[in-house]
Amino acid sequence: MGYPVRWRVQSAVARWGVDSRKLETLQQLPRIGTWAKERGAADRPGFETREQMYAHLVDTHLDGPVDYLEFGVHKGKSIREWSRLVAHPDARFVGFDSFEGLPEHWEQVVRRVDADVFDVGGQAPQVDDPRVSFEVGWFQDTLPPFLDKFEPQGQLVVHCDADIYSSTLFVLTQCDRILTPGSIVVFDEFASVLNEFSALADYCSAYRRDYDVLAHASYFYGHLAIRMR
Repeated sequence: MGYPVRWRVQSAVARWGVDSRKLETLQQLPRIGTWAKERGAADRPGFETREQMYAHLVDTHLDGPVDYLEFGVHKGKSIREWSRLVAHPDARFVGFDSFEGLPEHWEQVVRRVDADVFDVGGQAPQVDDPRVSFEVGWFQDTLPPFLDKFEPQGQLVVHCDADIYSSTLFVLTQCDRILTPGSIVVFDEFASVLNEFSALADYCSAYRRDYDVLAHASYFYGHLAIRMR
């Protein structure tokens, strides 16, 4: 009996010593279509840009002070936008980033993003809003001590823009205790099937969590917002 073509291809790639992550990405892409059907994602509000999705979330799903935790800040574009949209004086915005790039290369379907692409010399951006602060360093070093002292005071929004699987999964698992029902989680690269998409699936499976899709933006659910159950 012959082996399926997929197994033969994977075996050949392994023998040749060629990195098969691009092949695996192509094989896994249909999971997003299946997920969208199962979750009714196409029936949720869709937007051209993530900024439009942010505004929708603030107008429709948030009221009062917000505790906003962002993982993956780079130059601060999204944390500035959120602090602009949420005017409540008691809102808190905390950005987590090493500001030295990614801890490893980010493999995509058509390209590889080198780890140092997002390196800004270890310097957090200057944001003219006293409600905004930054935890500078790798998530594994900064998030656990932060959570030891952190108590949410408003509705929680966790913005995952860590890009790669390991960092996104670490954030979700570490934040599990504060991701109470009603908490909103935003993904900036959800269509990266082996990374943020898989991290959410594995987190929900391991921690027995579930969620509802709130909104999406860009092509093929590139940006996604969910509400934890």
